[in-house]
Amino acid sequence: MGRIFICTTCNRYAAPPMREMTPGERLARAVEVAAGGSIAVRMVECLNTCPNPCAAALREPGKTVIRFGGLVPEDTQALIEAAEIYAQSPDGELSPTALPGRLHAKVAGRVTLGVSEMARG
Repeated sequence: MGRIFICTTCNRYAAPPMREMTPGERLARAVEVAAGGSIAVRMVECLNTCPNPCAAALREPGKTVIRFGGLVPEDTQALIEAAEIYAQSPDGELSPTALPGRLHAKVAGRVTLGVSEMARG
């Protein structure tokens, strides 16, 4: 099963009125509903793409982390597809063409963890 980490504080520079979900929370909920339990959605407080919200990341122990920024609800299905592709990859090293087209320009960064970082999880 794949996992998607989604920032719930996006967009912290344009906070919604009280009791309304942030754009990041709305994206997380949309992914949860569309995935129907096939992808684990983890909501986190910050993925450090504040100037380019909303943010999500694909991360599994021992794999390269792929972070996305500038996401909108219309990217929901592409994120789910990317998580499925990522889950099947042995190391998370996905070429840009391996990702759904909607996400090509939304890759905000990649982090390859060293052996010591992987041991810590």
